[in-house]
Amino acid sequence: MRFQNDNSDDVSFEDDRNSPGDDVSRMNTEDSLLSSKASSVTIHKSGDVACCTEGDVSGRCCNPKSKIIIGTLLTIWGVSTLIWTPFDISLKERLRMRPGLPAFDWWQSPPDEVLLKVYIFNITNVDRFLSGEDAKLNLQEIGPIVYREKLLHTNVTFNDNGTLTYVATRKAIYLPEENNIDLNQTITVANLPVLGMASYFWDSPFFEKFGFNMLVSSSNANVTTQMTIYNYLWNYTEPIVEMGKNIAPKLVPVNNLGVLARIYENFSDTVTVYVGTENGNEKFFLIDKYDGSEYLPSHGDKCEDKVVNSTEGVAYPQYLTKNSIIRYWRKTLCFVTSLLFEYEKEFYGVNTYKYTLANNTYDRTEPEEKDCYKMDPVLPSGLRDTSQCFWDFPIGTSFPHFLYGDPKLKDFVDGLQPEKSKHESYVYVEPTIGIPITSRARSQSNLILRKLEGFNGDIDKFSEQVIPMFWADYHQVGLPWYIVSMMYFTVKILPIFQRVWTALLFISAVLLINSATKEHAESRKSYLMKNKVIQYEREVFLKA
Repeated sequence: MRFQNDNSDDVSFEDDRNSPGDDVSRMNTEDSLLSSKASSVTIHKSGDVACCTEGDVSGRCCNPKSKIIIGTLLTIWGVSTLIWTPFDISLKERLRMRPGLPAFDWWQSPPDEVLLKVYIFNITNVDRFLSGEDAKLNLQEIGPIVYREKLLHTNVTFNDNGTLTYVATRKAIYLPEENNIDLNQTITVANLPVLGMASYFWDSPFFEKFGFNMLVSSSNANVTTQMTIYNYLWNYTEPIVEMGKNIAPKLVPVNNLGVLARIYENFSDTVTVYVGTENGNEKFFLIDKYDGSEYLPSHGDKCEDKVVNSTEGVAYPQYLTKNSIIRYWRKTLCFVTSLLFEYEKEFYGVNTYKYTLANNTYDRTEPEEKDCYKMDPVLPSGLRDTSQCFWDFPIGTSFPHFLYGDPKLKDFVDGLQPEKSKHESYVYVEPTIGIPITSRARSQSNLILRKLEGFNGDIDKFSEQVIPMFWADYHQVGLPWYIVSMMYFTVKILPIFQRVWTALLFISAVLLINSATKEHAESRKSYLMKNKVIQYEREVFLKA
């Protein structure tokens, strides 16, 4: 007699002792055992055992195969978050500077966080100096006179070579609420056109000096002058200025010598910077060209110094290190300087690096023939010639109060008190994404007077002098809340979220795969055990 179960597996035996009626009864009993709900197991043709009970008709995802597939996908996802992290994706998007995203929008219209603080020097002993009673001029510092520097970026163009070109425009806006200085206050200062032109003609032939002396006499100009603070900054006009344009048009090309008027008149420049992932983190927002040239304005290729790979300080490269040297360019300085790491400090809950303007920034360099800022005669260390940026007018730049300068600089005048905390220049930068937190760019403009011989009146008494005119402090006072929030999220929260998310993906994957493996093993074991029971029951039944 032959029996066939639901798996089409044959079980055959012969028993001549059983009658046909007994055979039918036994077959019905076996079928009843095989279909018993208590011991039913769904066995697929492939040999896999499902974990669902017969009553589970809802199709819930309890199949071990489904769990393994989902676990594998979560593992792949977790690995991808290690290779392409959200943090790296965020920084790469910043490199691209896409319009409409925060990095681009905040740069195009920077927050009004830069204050310009101006300090001017009032001469208090002119009469005693001219009479010979005092050997040096005595200076009184007046300030600060506070303005807000407004910066706009317009005419933005993305170039095919991975650079960005724009026009940077700066304006100074007076802040009455921040000022305690009366701009109508009268001060005594060196007469810039008289002494400046005399210094310019210091080695000129006799007939040129004679013509200059006639000019000074006819205009009744003195070596010093009195004017209001406002006029000194914004409206410095004298008859000799207009007359000077006739004998030295290149030296005096304008009617207004106000020190801030000269800086902020037409303060617009075309700048090209590196952006995009092809240029990398190290070159992000470094200058490629300034006003169409890689050379310093007004220097050309006569000077080896270039503006290439320097920064204006609006944005810095990403992933800065303590060994990074930041090359800083500011048009008013007229040369590129170096900022060096000093120490770390925390702002807004994030770590920052302080980069300080090098102490030897204004020193003489070797070899002397390649020193573009030495002037003739050669200036002492601590003072750089910047006359090329001011129509060859004899102007030199230094740290305020001649900080770090040659001791002989302090011998020219009285009243200066250099202090590192008040007169150094620095920037605090979040090093990972290159956002400047706060900064101070400080510099002093000085009138350089060469050996003055062959001039009338009191001009000769100012021979071989350096007279400080004013110093400026460009202070980025902080960041608006939305930039601080973005920076904190990117630097602090995003890396933690990234690690937690990746860990959750891997943990979920392991749990699913482990669960599927256990379920498969238990189902297989149950299947084998139940088959043994069925086989045993068959044998007992057949023997009965």
